Amino acid sequence: MSFRFHVGRESRRGGAALALILAAGSPLPVGAADSDATTLHEQLEATQREAERTRDEVAELKRHVADLEAAARSADATPTTTARIAPVNADNPAVSFVVDTALDVSTQSSWQSIGYPDGWNFTLKNGELFISAPIDPFLRGYASINGTSDEGFDVEEAAIITTSLPWGLTLKGGRFFADVGRLPHWHDEALPFVDRPPSIDRMIGGESGSEGLEASWLMPIDLFIEVTGGLYDAVGSENLETLNDNGFFGRRSFQELNFLGRIHGYVDLSDTFNAELGGSWTGIPRDEERSLWALDVTLRHQPGTQSSYQGLDLGAEWMWNSQRFTERDDGGAIMSRIRRRRQGGYAYVEAFFARRFSVGARFDYSESPEGAADRARTASAFVTWKPSEFQRVRFQFDNSWGDQQTNQRFTIQWTAFIGSHSHGFAQR
Repeated sequence: MSFRFHVGRESRRGGAALALILAAGSPLPVGAADSDATTLHEQLEATQREAERTRDEVAELKRHVADLEAAARSADATPTTTARIAPVNADNPAVSFVVDTALDVSTQSSWQSIGYPDGWNFTLKNGELFISAPIDPFLRGYASINGTSDEGFDVEEAAIITTSLPWGLTLKGGRFFADVGRLPHWHDEALPFVDRPPSIDRMIGGESGSEGLEASWLMPIDLFIEVTGGLYDAVGSENLETLNDNGFFGRRSFQELNFLGRIHGYVDLSDTFNAELGGSWTGIPRDEERSLWALDVTLRHQPGTQSSYQGLDLGAEWMWNSQRFTERDDGGAIMSRIRRRRQGGYAYVEAFFARRFSVGARFDYSESPEGAADRARTASAFVTWKPSEFQRVRFQFDNSWGDQQTNQRFTIQWTAFIGSHSHGFAQR
């Protein structure tokens, strides 16, 4: 642009001078002609030098663009290569804390396995300190240290995860929630209800706490499909706690360990509808001691363009458990072996309004894995209000009935988040 402007301006100036000379009708003086010729010559040389600088700059830009295009082609040619970025947060890990409190009022006593206390009850449902950070270019680590009124203080999770394995592979090791079903591996404060569905507590033994090794593979296709396999001491926080309380020191045969296999996927059905599907199996292969199968589905409508209605979630999960129970006498001799086949699950719907409010309902059915079936049913209704992204208030009413007696419970839950608290895509 500067080149055209400079040349045009000087050309107009020279043309105007020549026009004046010709209009005057008289020859140009010799001294004046020499002076104008010298000026024009200098201006021409300056213009040539500026044109050469511009040409050099354009050539340099072309070389720079060519280098960038070559680097992009090289990256596209090696899609399995993971960039190894230096850990930027190793000396300053992300730290967050959750305070989850509740007041519940139960009108009658009920099943101990369901866990609804009689009368008024203030509880600290969850006080969770969550820490995570990159360790090096190959690993990241996290820990969840949790305290409750019922169970006291404990390390809920402490695990390391690979970040740069090829072919979509990831390894996780330590203490963590095994990838069983959908809600069993969610933390309490992330659940869409006040409590974990009773069927999960009975069939799995609380959240899917475990200690072991887990590998996952993300399929290299357009859809999100992930396959997971795991090997653990036990699956289920209550089962793991019982195992450790009985003096377990890790000396068992390979077939006595808990195995896991799971596949789940995510798909966009339209611009506003999406779905998640999953299926899993976990168990102890030795003499078919235990097999737990689970299927889960989640459907979402997320229009995101209306001021009042913000979306709808539909979720369901069903579990089948086949387990052998052995009764022994005081001397340790086997008295009987009985196999129980039980099932249970839940379904829920939640509608979101005005960005800060949601209402929902849940139905749960469960059978006791051991002893009498003790069928239990629970119908729940809940309302959630989020004054901000760091605070949540929820009210829930539960009505439970079954083989024993009926129970009603009212709960107000108040949860606050200190810092950015997220457990990733698995808990979306």
